[in-house]
Amino acid sequence: MSPGISGPIVTALIVEPLTLIFKNPFMTARGSKTESRNLKITVRLSGGAAGAGEACSSLAWRENSASAMQNCLKQMEPQILEANPAQALTKIKSSWNEPWARPAALSALECAIFEAQANHLEIPLWRYFSQTLGRCIQRPGLLRTSLTLSAWPLPLLQRAARNSARQQFSTLKLKVTGEDPQEDLTRLIAVHRAAPKARLIVDANQGFTRPGAYAFARAAQLLRLPVILFEQPVARQDLESMAWLTRHAGIPIVADESLCTVDDARALIKKRAARVLNVKISKCGLQGALEIIRLSRKANTDLMLGCMSESAQGLTPSVHLACGTDAFRYIDLDSHLLIKGPNKTRTHQTQGSRILICSTPT
Repeated sequence: MSPGISGPIVTALIVEPLTLIFKNPFMTARGSKTESRNLKITVRLSGGAAGAGEACSSLAWRENSASAMQNCLKQMEPQILEANPAQALTKIKSSWNEPWARPAALSALECAIFEAQANHLEIPLWRYFSQTLGRCIQRPGLLRTSLTLSAWPLPLLQRAARNSARQQFSTLKLKVTGEDPQEDLTRLIAVHRAAPKARLIVDANQGFTRPGAYAFARAAQLLRLPVILFEQPVARQDLESMAWLTRHAGIPIVADESLCTVDDARALIKKRAARVLNVKISKCGLQGALEIIRLSRKANTDLMLGCMSESAQGLTPSVHLACGTDAFRYIDLDSHLLIKGPNKTRTHQTQGSRILICSTPT
């Protein structure tokens, strides 16, 4: 153990490839994919406690390739070994702007360290988050996630929407492209008819121009479609259009790709460029997510908790963050339902739209 360090220290960082296969092609305005090449990360502490994280690739952030993320973790390894968890997290935070840094990799490393520390303290991760924010949550609540429907052809889209209705999903997120607004509107109508009781979120992944987004939003309202949110309608850097649409579109605007850092959150709040901020741990890290929660509470801004292409295990930090902070009005943690594989872990499980923390880890 290094001089001056008390408590557990990081003794090992293990990185393993993890390829996830989608049940159906994942299609958005940014492209499509049939698999996600992720990395499984394990951090071990002296004394035996360990924690896990998952770094995932993304259509929106193509720089997060498996090889680039591996290189990022290789750069971080000598910096965190023999550091205690607090020191390791500080080193990660100071590395965010390095040219080799990859947010998904740094975020996964943070997740692994947070979980290892919670395991060392022998408390559930959700309670650790609750204590970190000074909350007094006695037991984790029930989460209800939305379900994403990709920009699929109509027959597949309608089947998926009907199936979601049978599983009692109350909120569906539809991916649109903005390339053909009339086709997007047709698909939105089809989803509503197939699942008439569901609330709808439209996710454009930056696909529209300002006029196109406004026209689409107005058309959805004229048709009385139950659209409750319009997510990232325009390019991530175009905060002027985001703010204009927030004022005029008639549907609450969500910032997703526009929100990657704490500074992004400050800018969005200052410019009033969104009614809802979509926090994704893979973009901003756990330390960033906790700070954005603090900012949003001061600004009275609603939060969504979203995901990338994580497995059920990879969603563990997000599930526990939601349950331990009670900070998120909207939950969009459904990536494990879109890929082939288990939909439960040792600490949480999914039943339809419901995500529950296990009272006793299995």
